[in-house]
Amino acid sequence: MSRRSSLSAPRRLAAASAAVALGVGALLAGGGAVASASAPARATTATPPLPKIGHVWTIIFENKSFESTFTGLNQNDYLWKTLPSYGELLRQYYGTGHYSLDNYISLVSGQAPAPANQADCPQYVNVAPGFPAPDGQTYASTGCVYPKQVKTLFNQLDQVGKTWKVYAQDMGNDPTRENPYQCGIPGIPDGAGVPDPGGATPTDQYVPKHNPAAWFHSMIDSPRDCKRVVPLDGYAATTGHAAIPSIADDLKSVDTTPAMSWITPNNCSDAHDATCKGDNLSGDPNNHQGGLYAADRFLEKYIPMIMQSPAFQKDGMIQVLFDEAFPPYKMYGNSIADAAYAGDAGLGTDSATGNPVQAEANTAQSVIACCNELPGPNTTQPGFQAFNQDTTPGGGITGAVFISRFITPGSVSDQPYNHYSWLRSMEDLFGVTSGGADGAGHLGYAGQDGLRTFGADVYTNRSGRALQPAPMGSSVYPATATAAEAPSPKVVHAAVPVGSH
Repeated sequence: MSRRSSLSAPRRLAAASAAVALGVGALLAGGGAVASASAPARATTATPPLPKIGHVWTIIFENKSFESTFTGLNQNDYLWKTLPSYGELLRQYYGTGHYSLDNYISLVSGQAPAPANQADCPQYVNVAPGFPAPDGQTYASTGCVYPKQVKTLFNQLDQVGKTWKVYAQDMGNDPTRENPYQCGIPGIPDGAGVPDPGGATPTDQYVPKHNPAAWFHSMIDSPRDCKRVVPLDGYAATTGHAAIPSIADDLKSVDTTPAMSWITPNNCSDAHDATCKGDNLSGDPNNHQGGLYAADRFLEKYIPMIMQSPAFQKDGMIQVLFDEAFPPYKMYGNSIADAAYAGDAGLGTDSATGNPVQAEANTAQSVIACCNELPGPNTTQPGFQAFNQDTTPGGGITGAVFISRFITPGSVSDQPYNHYSWLRSMEDLFGVTSGGADGAGHLGYAGQDGLRTFGADVYTNRSGRALQPAPMGSSVYPATATAAEAPSPKVVHAAVPVGSH
């Protein structure tokens, strides 16, 4: 993708504003050097070959800044302590916009934020005008469901013969709200579409806005692809439809495990709602606590299940991401409603709950961007005026945790990455080399010149020899060492012990 074609005069100004905001935000956040947050020039030296990772599980949570998640403030020791001891903490991972839906769309297609998906699509309706724009983008003045020519990572995996599934918790619990046999869509997006396409209910906490497959005609019009968008815990047989296996069933063998597994928790388990409409996974039907507490309960159930699977033990990688950053708070259960914020906004919860005065918000990390993020053709402000600040840059610092036998347990990286970096990294990892915005297999802004992919700072154990976790770990190992695989010495990438920040 030509940098010259990517930046018109107004967008050069927007990119400059993003860089300034990033510099201020990085200083306030005490992160890595400001200069490191800009995408470097295209490398002139040989890039080391990618590790032979054959199976990826991506779990995506909601609406938390790095400081909310990785400081011990919010009853989530499993995520902020235990999991980094199995792999690596990425302290400079960024969202690309506000609010939720635009991040999911960017992650899987490289499409930049647009007005309706920034507003979480109040009407499930087709994008208009839907014409192609430069750099693999799409003109989307209204609507959220992209035309068939807009491809996703899942379409690319089909192209190269790699298997995949999207697992969505609670999808199909109420089939009058979403169709579990058509990619979990809330209705047909043609014509006037479907108003208010879904929030959580006590018996069905699935929400379409957190399922990336539901927003592309290249997915929802394909019965073959929709068979791969499934309820996380399986689905009983119905008239005309066979039973759908659960992720636990799929994990029983390498042959039944998809190469790429996208996992969408429900609106409680993903940390979105501070008080859940239904149950969390604590096992107590009277426990409706959400936020990062609920996310930890989800991870405690599913991470060991994945880590003990034959596919993960062979060549797997787990990624725990967040869609976007929201302010860190001095109390647990933080989450937000997708609504406008007052200038003194504190803790947002769900639509029925106000903002407690004891919750103090710090938005410094919530509106900045990295990696020379471009705003795209549909908005000059990917941040969508979140928190009444200038939010031209993007989605803020969320952090991420990666676990693999190709990653030294206890590693830390301060290299900036964003959702476009993730998409480009997955395209490269799975061998997509043609098509896309740059002709080299990268969709939309994943094809941006100079965009860095996961490299030596992430893959810190390229030998793939199984290593025991750092002292904070438990009895579950990233991979099972054999007699022929003597553990190598532990090396921490950034000389910063996990938990010391």
